[in-house]
Amino acid sequence: MKPKHLFWGFVFCGLGACTDPPPPSLNSKDREIIDSLYKLQVQDLKNEADSICDSRHDSLLEVYIDSMMTLRKFEIERQLQRIRQLEQ
Repeated sequence: MKPKHLFWGFVFCGLGACTDPPPPSLNSKDREIIDSLYKLQVQDLKNEADSICDSRHDSLLEVYIDSMMTLRKFEIERQLQRIRQLEQ
């Protein structure tokens, strides 16, 4: 065997080893297991997100109400000052 052929044999073997392996194929049983695990995780995450939303809702509602009350009091005071100026 010639060294040249041996060299090219190593080159081609090396190039073949650098390719990505094919993606794994799943059978129906594997897909069913993955699907059920996914559904359980989604439900858990949905419940957690809902509880976070509920807990933040009360505190945010208080902040919004306080902010609206402060703004409304400022508007009332501004209108009263305008009325006082008109009366003078």
